Amino acid sequence: MYKVKREFKVKVKGEVMVMVVGSVIDLPDEAAKMFLEQGKIEPVDNLAERMAIMGENTHPDEVLPYVTGFNSLVIPFASPARYHYWQGGQSPCDTLKELGRCDLLDKYRHVSGN
Repeated sequence: MYKVKREFKVKVKGEVMVMVVGSVIDLPDEAAKMFLEQGKIEPVDNLAERMAIMGENTHPDEVLPYVTGFNSLVIPFASPARYHYWQGGQSPCDTLKELGRCDLLDKYRHVSGN
């Protein structure tokens, strides 16, 4: 798993895709090497952060974003598309504002580019 640090474009199966800052992408290590060297992505090594990003610790009925006890924002894949920052939805900072957790904004500013 890698987090996009700088926006870039890549051709996938003949289609140009924009990798948005803050997006989390899953790439084979070999494919990620060039983007790592260019400073466009960084590995997501923290298990708690990875779980929050992937929604691995969400119940199947969870559909709205929430903040865990360890202060990580969880955006379930089953949530409305407007929360999917990795697909052009609102930024994590905007979601934190909705949740009334502005105290965590600094933690996520680098993710959203805000």
